[in-house]
Amino acid sequence: MEYELTDLPAGPEVSHALARLRAFVGTLGVNVIDDFAAPDHARFVGLFEGHKITLYPNAAPPFARWFTVAHLYGHMTQLANTTPRVDRANALVLRIGETLAPNDVQLIYDHEREAAEIGRSLLAAEELKPSMEMDLGYSRFFHADFRYLINAIETAERGPEVFARYWKREPIPRDLIKPDARPLLNMGEVPLRADRIVVI
Repeated sequence: MEYELTDLPAGPEVSHALARLRAFVGTLGVNVIDDFAAPDHARFVGLFEGHKITLYPNAAPPFARWFTVAHLYGHMTQLANTTPRVDRANALVLRIGETLAPNDVQLIYDHEREAAEIGRSLLAAEELKPSMEMDLGYSRFFHADFRYLINAIETAERGPEVFARYWKREPIPRDLIKPDARPLLNMGEVPLRADRIVVI
């Protein structure tokens, strides 16, 4: 691993939580696979295409992959119920090197926050309930990831070392991300789309 996230939750609890989450999303029609090759295009966590999530274990610690599985399930749910806001947010994150207007930053925040809330609804399942440390980490990781994403869009600066700077400066949030109130979608019942979402 090229970088160190010094106070990221780690250890057997995180590895077990990741394994349980992978199994649980499998019951919802999501196939999670590992790719041990070096990720391209500065991808250091994962991506999803259709109903498949690809993780990069050699490039991201278990906690980052745990967060990513939940978060990408949130984005899958958004695409299954696409709205003009979802389409606009997905278009904005591809505009690398452009300064975002304040209302665009807000739109991306709302989009990313919703995906995190949907992902957090996965973790509300009885067999997946995270410890307080992991729950705090989930919310903190989201906020660091959002700030990193906006910087990556505007400056094209991205990669593990850049994210590590955002993680280091992200305070422990006062309010945790709450689960989305809607029922979880079974992706096996949702038509496949050609969209590809990458976690940079």
